[in-house]
Amino acid sequence: MSEVEITYTGNKECTVLSTKTGKRVAVACPTAKVEELGPGSLVGAGLGSCMLISMASYAERHGLDVVGAQASVNVSFGGKPQSRISAIEVSVRVPNYFGKEERVNLEKAAGACPIKHSFRSDTAISTHFEFDTALSGSISGTSVQHYF
Repeated sequence: MSEVEITYTGNKECTVLSTKTGKRVAVACPTAKVEELGPGSLVGAGLGSCMLISMASYAERHGLDVVGAQASVNVSFGGKPQSRISAIEVSVRVPNYFGKEERVNLEKAAGACPIKHSFRSDTAISTHFEFDTALSGSISGTSVQHYF
């Protein structure tokens, strides 16, 4: 049995069913129906979620707390003659204080996400991380550009 079942429902829309949980997600062509997620948004959601989960796995093994971390993802399309994902920008914000070594290791954990390594070698994936650097809530950021 597959993990998801997708049914085309007409009007450039599909319904995705998780066979494990029974949860459903509506997916639509972004030019046809803006109130539903588009396929590119789901790819971005998968990448951002994978990066956060990879960070959380590292954090749990090392007694760190990343609850409340968020990722914002922008997926860009390009390519001729066929459109494809050409670039993805990921911004990760962690609202907790960590020392420099912990921040570097959390960023490495996010970068180890297997979904991130599944894109074409010419897909530009840039990541930006923001961590609270003091208990007062100031922000420190780093950016990384990758071509896989």
